[in-house]
Amino acid sequence: MQLLDAGGLSAVTLRAIGGATGMSQTAPYRHYEDKRSLLEAMVRANLDYFNTALQKAKGDAGSPFGALDHLMRAYFDFAQRFPARYRFLLGVSHEDSLLGAEVRQALGAVTDLVLAAQQAGEIKDGDAKHISALIFGAAYGMADLAVLNREGVAPDLAPLLLDLLLAEKPGAASANNRHHVPAFR
Repeated sequence: MQLLDAGGLSAVTLRAIGGATGMSQTAPYRHYEDKRSLLEAMVRANLDYFNTALQKAKGDAGSPFGALDHLMRAYFDFAQRFPARYRFLLGVSHEDSLLGAEVRQALGAVTDLVLAAQQAGEIKDGDAKHISALIFGAAYGMADLAVLNREGVAPDLAPLLLDLLLAEKPGAASANNRHHVPAFR
């Protein structure tokens, strides 16, 4: 994964892994049939991270919105710290393969939490898949910012995005008024 983080997908080869670990360059072939099987193992390791983050979010939060908040922050943090891994996972999610289906299922947890938060009246109504796409797109943008300028990627966009999604309560101040941001009309 360090090779992926440092040089992108093209840097990940079985020979490079052998060299990076101090083993012979052919030793990884005893564990992985080919580069694809190695990449599948990497995807599954990252899926384990997301599934753990989901279980933690559900366990730590007192509401669907709280769980969505925790999970979104975990996704944004992952995208910012490991932009190549995040991009790779999203790329695999578009594959018509068993692995692609596994990634889509794991990422579908965000849509499930969006739906639950909508049903609880905690966030705005709308197509939950579109809202999830907005969340993933924002995290993808964070990954791009991290690649372009690691030191300058300080803003945490998760709270801003969540604030935009919050359902308006009757008589409550709008998100724009709470933060004294002028509304553009």
